[in-house]
Amino acid sequence: MSKLSAAVPQVSIILPALTVNSDYLRCLYSIRAALSGKVSYEIISIVRDIKAFTNLASPDLRIFLEEGPGIYRAMNLGIDRAAGEYIYFIGQDDILLPDAAASVVRGSAREADVILANVFWGSGRIHRNYVLRQSLVWTNWCHQGVFYKRTVFVKIVGSFPLEYKAQADHYSNIVLSTNRTVRVVKYNGCIAWYSATGFSTQSPDLVFRAAFPGLVREHFGLISYCSVKLRRALLKCIKLMLKAK
Repeated sequence: MSKLSAAVPQVSIILPALTVNSDYLRCLYSIRAALSGKVSYEIISIVRDIKAFTNLASPDLRIFLEEGPGIYRAMNLGIDRAAGEYIYFIGQDDILLPDAAASVVRGSAREADVILANVFWGSGRIHRNYVLRQSLVWTNWCHQGVFYKRTVFVKIVGSFPLEYKAQADHYSNIVLSTNRTVRVVKYNGCIAWYSATGFSTQSPDLVFRAAFPGLVREHFGLISYCSVKLRRALLKCIKLMLKAK
């Protein structure tokens, strides 16, 4: 268990929300069901209309008005307001599962800076977050399966870059994973259900896509950079071939 003072929560759950609806309430209740009595936590909700959330007042829920549009701007505000040893980001249409508490306990005991776990993805599969740092050249860590040590995230990443509208977390994961001082620990259970209908899934991030090869070259090296360029060239050829048929 964490050695922090009892006044400091082990986890700050950052939950941006557009409005109070059945999905939001389901997510809120799932957090409480998964963590209550197992780890200490706080829920930080960044919202557009505080008045809509007044009936939800509770000691474990802190509500703040967003400071501008954008999911990562809301997440950054959540980071600024968080007090927990670890921070965790969840969407209002997602569900936190009971294994989340066990992953925090075990990860904290191993002094993890990043705790990776798996998530149920939509209706048909499990998304596995791999400890192998090179995996981020091919796919992102699903953030519903990641706990970040708050102080480490702030020191190394600072905040999510707002120029990336849908994949700023992929950037942050690359920066964190390739810093050799960062201890990444894997928990093999599924800790959340990700609806697969969130903004990052539905909205292509063209700015990040353009920057990605350069990020890979900077953080992973020339071989990984070449593999990204080759993969993109092959995909482009395949699309042209299919279009020509």
